[in-house]
Amino acid sequence: MGSRMLFDADKRAVQDPAASFLAVPEDPLLTMGFEVPAAWVVVSKECIYDLDNIVLAKLSPSSRTTGINAIYELKHILIDGHARDITHGNAPPRGAQIILGTEQNPHVVDTIVMANLGYLQLKANPGVWTLDLKDGRSKEVYQIESVGSEGWSSRDVNTIGADIVLTSFEGITIYPRLVRRAGKEKEDVLEPEDAKAGLVNQAEKFVGKWKSKLMGSTTEVIQTGKPAEINIFSVASGHLYERFIYIMIQSVLKHTKSTVKFWFIENFLSPSFKVCVPLDVLTKKFIPLLAEELGFDYELVTYKWPYWLRGQREKQREIWGYKILFLDVLFPLDLDKVIFVDADQVRSLDIKLK
Repeated sequence: MGSRMLFDADKRAVQDPAASFLAVPEDPLLTMGFEVPAAWVVVSKECIYDLDNIVLAKLSPSSRTTGINAIYELKHILIDGHARDITHGNAPPRGAQIILGTEQNPHVVDTIVMANLGYLQLKANPGVWTLDLKDGRSKEVYQIESVGSEGWSSRDVNTIGADIVLTSFEGITIYPRLVRRAGKEKEDVLEPEDAKAGLVNQAEKFVGKWKSKLMGSTTEVIQTGKPAEINIFSVASGHLYERFIYIMIQSVLKHTKSTVKFWFIENFLSPSFKVCVPLDVLTKKFIPLLAEELGFDYELVTYKWPYWLRGQREKQREIWGYKILFLDVLFPLDLDKVIFVDADQVRSLDIKLK
């Protein structure tokens, strides 16, 4: 193991924390990962090797001497918690849309309250944050009685406000209390107010219910600032599938005249995909250059596997979990529509939905 962190007189770190693993078997296929506190979102930052497919016996003699060096980054410290609808006996207010922001930017991150335990997860960092409901259906049905920053029996917002102070590397767990507005006691936040009876309308309500969970209005494009006409979600893990993604991106762009934005789960991307090409030039940002060259937009999204959900040790099963279980909380609430495309697919027709 590496040495502990050292600080100078100004309380700045004088060297990066490190850990070394010696006498590791050379023949098995290994995957490198971190067992970190539940509130930490840690992603790989620098490494020229495929950290999902490590076979030490296949390294060059010089690499086997120096070993595999990788730098990881603590990107977010979570504010998570469990919301409850006190009007309905502390039931989970499933589908309620929550936003977290600052005084200067009230909407930094957002999420949807799950039906499971009323769970919510917001990516943050140390500082003072403000919790609120997203404008629209959530604010029409609910209002926040307490942000729950003091525990299960926290004082209400009229007494202590809606601020949440994150001062610990262990994160913070909050217990927001929502109360329904007068006249909205029996309404479902996931259903439109003018819903009608009938089999056709029931089907429309069912589709609309899930659409409201997965989607919102429109999404802002990083580079152009305009809504993308096509949003594509894909997952890649390991250098091989990242090369497939390059081919998939080119095939999509070749057969459409629409603006395209790609969404990737940052948890599984290698540093070489996110950071650099060629692999030995760590100062060149690859994705921005690729996006500029091919004319597309992109965004990296991430989500931390909830502590109450059984964890998966097999990487492929974990990826399946992200593709299936977390779709309604993985993307920003203002994402209107997203299409999943496997990394190894090649498109021969326009992917735009009519």
